[in-house]
Amino acid sequence: MNLFYRETGEGLPLVILHGLYGSSDNWMSIARMLAHRYRVISVDLRNHGQSPHDPVHTYQAMVTDLAWLFHELELEKVHLVGHSMGGKLAMAFAADYPEKIRSLAVADIAPKNYLLTPASDIQIDLHNRILEALSRMDLSVFSSRKEIERELEQPIPERMIRMFILKNLKKSGKDLVWKVNAPVLLKSLPHILGSVNVDEYRDRIPITVYPVLFVRGTLSGYIKPGDESLIREMYPDARIVSMENASHFLHAEQPEQFAALLKEFLNKVC
Repeated sequence: MNLFYRETGEGLPLVILHGLYGSSDNWMSIARMLAHRYRVISVDLRNHGQSPHDPVHTYQAMVTDLAWLFHELELEKVHLVGHSMGGKLAMAFAADYPEKIRSLAVADIAPKNYLLTPASDIQIDLHNRILEALSRMDLSVFSSRKEIERELEQPIPERMIRMFILKNLKKSGKDLVWKVNAPVLLKSLPHILGSVNVDEYRDRIPITVYPVLFVRGTLSGYIKPGDESLIREMYPDARIVSMENASHFLHAEQPEQFAALLKEFLNKVC
């Protein structure tokens, strides 16, 4: 699959992978903060943004997509950054193609099966409500973005998340359409949450061939303090840092601090 991507800056290549409901557009402010030193390539993953929709949404399929993009752009060795679902994809790609990785940075996700954690920690119910609402919504009956926002107030009461989801609306001719393939993502949600965990990589761990950074939000339930041992089981030399007063969307809430942590890490790697 040919993925859409945005590119800015010059220098060593740095590839950014967004999370569920995200896109390359969400990362442009951070990309600009890094562009003075890096060739930043922000990717739209399948079923997101401006990349194609497909009935298959697995990490292995996304690894294959990314491998083709690396071939297309002649990327030999990159700094790889991923958030949430994109963080799991980054871990999976780096494990399959370690020779392509200069460093790995993972934002607010751990190599664990989230189906086995308390559902409230990662708001599984919210994910289901979001994707079910988008899947069943007939956009043809709405004449404005404001009407759609009001329709989403009940299934998505959190305004910040609702505004983030609404970034996925786009015009197609005279019609409004969703950039995300909600029905496929809803069907794939158990795989998205459960796969790319330590148990799947027993034959390859510990992984020590590239530097690794994990950044967690202290208000997020995705990386609990007890998950540090799990991360170190897979990456014994990983650096794990916390962003205070940040939720799962830490890069959007505090972009300057996130970029500063990333720069500090990359400066030690380069």
